[in-house]
Amino acid sequence: MSIHSIPLHFLNTTVHIFRESTTIDDIGDLSTSLNLAYASLKANIQPKLDDVHFEIQGRVHVQDHVAYINRVENSVLRDIHNGDIAFDEKTRIRYMILGVEAWQAADNKLSDTHHITLRLKAISGIPKEQLEVKTVTSKGKIT
Repeated sequence: MSIHSIPLHFLNTTVHIFRESTTIDDIGDLSTSLNLAYASLKANIQPKLDDVHFEIQGRVHVQDHVAYINRVENSVLRDIHNGDIAFDEKTRIRYMILGVEAWQAADNKLSDTHHITLRLKAISGIPKEQLEVKTVTSKGKIT
């Protein structure tokens, strides 16, 4: 394998990464919002056939897809977390990110090389309204 990032002709789809954040207001209401963390990432998403299980917040999830993206773009290192949501623009499928693997060249001086592997679970399509607004907010009350 080379020490360079994935060539763009292998990255055949565009992915948007959303991150959920929660806040508690003055009266104790919990407000959850889904914010856009990364827009228009070039990626390659493939189905995964073997059984790989991940536990997130006490629930066991089975990986069914894997995505490959470049680690660095325009000298900015990407920071993607477990639990983020990836939306594939080409297939219009929404995925939960179960695991993130950052691959690095063996030479430590080369910090802007290789790729990130995302372990994914398909959850559903995403409503058109969410794509246009880019932020979704829901509210709940802690009792």
